[in-house]
Amino acid sequence: MRLLSHPHIVRFYEAISGGDGEHVYVVMELAAQGQLYDYVTQLGRLREDEARRIFHQIVSGAEYCHHNMVVHRDLKLENILMDSEMNVKIVDFGFSKFFRHGKVLSQPCGSREYAAPELLAGRRYVGPPVDVWSCGVILYILFCGRLPFDSSDVSELNRIIKRAEFSIPAYVPDDARDLISSMLIVRPDKRLTMNEVRTHRWVQRSIIPRYLAMPPLNARTQITKIDDETVEKVTSHGIDKRHLVESLENGVENEATVTYNLILSKQFDAPTRYLWTIDVCQEAGQSTTTGAAGATGSTAGEQPAAVAVAGGDERSGWALGGVEFQECPRAAMRTIAAALREMGVVYAHDDDHGRYGKLLCARFTGSISSTNVRRVIRSFLTATDTASSSSSGAGSSGSRGQAGHGGGAPVDDAVEINSDVLESLSAAVFFEIQLYKSAGEGNYLMDLRRLSGPQLQYLNICSELSSKLRSVN
Repeated sequence: MRLLSHPHIVRFYEAISGGDGEHVYVVMELAAQGQLYDYVTQLGRLREDEARRIFHQIVSGAEYCHHNMVVHRDLKLENILMDSEMNVKIVDFGFSKFFRHGKVLSQPCGSREYAAPELLAGRRYVGPPVDVWSCGVILYILFCGRLPFDSSDVSELNRIIKRAEFSIPAYVPDDARDLISSMLIVRPDKRLTMNEVRTHRWVQRSIIPRYLAMPPLNARTQITKIDDETVEKVTSHGIDKRHLVESLENGVENEATVTYNLILSKQFDAPTRYLWTIDVCQEAGQSTTTGAAGATGSTAGEQPAAVAVAGGDERSGWALGGVEFQECPRAAMRTIAAALREMGVVYAHDDDHGRYGKLLCARFTGSISSTNVRRVIRSFLTATDTASSSSSGAGSSGSRGQAGHGGGAPVDDAVEINSDVLESLSAAVFFEIQLYKSAGEGNYLMDLRRLSGPQLQYLNICSELSSKLRSVN
């Protein structure tokens, strides 16, 4: 639950160990309207548009789980709660399991009435198709107000599930009938995938909110912008601002971040917060491996969100997806520099015999004087040039002469190293920007490469810069 962050998966805030050492209290968001089961029972069955809205939210949450190598294995109406706005919250991950593509599971799952045939047969099985089957049962209930497979005799129940013996009432629309029949198929390899369910014509036959149209994100590289107004509200309660921001940037769970998330949830709904979210590795075109499952975080057939440029070694940069420039390199660099100024990023012009020149960029934490900015930049350039010349035997180009926080004032040649400079140097994120000509249409791609500083802060910068440049383009 710590891993998963999606509008239709219950929000995890924190886990607290009990004083007796035997109990753990899990703090989650409140789903004020209770179980979907009670809602359907009260109405008998749902209207088609309401069934579509709720089902789309369930499938979106389930697909997000599968994209992040998690199979729920106990999807049912009782484990789907509704918040105060009657939006879905998938809960109860007690049977959930990490899985790997192509690997099989053998552990049992939850409710028998929602269980796929391969579970009842006691065979080893692949994880995601069992959730697809459960979602097929859920959709049937939303339309019909009853289970597709039901018997008081356990043996008889097992038999009809294993054979997928069910009938769909005539009032169910043809497209919904096709979807249900394509999910409740005995052979797991013949069922639709969760992505195919989400993109089925019946599900898509409505106006889709923008956040539901987003592809699922990789939870391990998923970050959300930090809301300054909420930060100020938290710090007004005596929490140190620098400690809060650093904890948020590094994904630390503590009193400060829990307070921040609780206040943020009161101010903005889950879809709004999700729209602030970005998969930074996907945006930067970097492949990523899921730690818990040890499997690739992207699913088969997905197109990369960006294009790798240059060699292939780990020093190569990545072009941000969706950011291309049709104008000349000089004009493109001016656009990039303007975006950096808005972000409070310091940049230094760095010719370095690059194709179209480079920008050496730095973002500092806390306040720093313009004098110290120049000193820190010059200190970094001196250190990197020294390291480069000592390792290769070649001198530096000496052309790294202009830096700016907008205006591009010259950097002091004499470097005075003091404690403030050293502290700012160690806390800063340094990265490099260069333009490359793309294959085919001849547009220019922006290549970024981190040089030093915290990785997560750098990824936040990539996300923010990508958003700004996309809006301009």
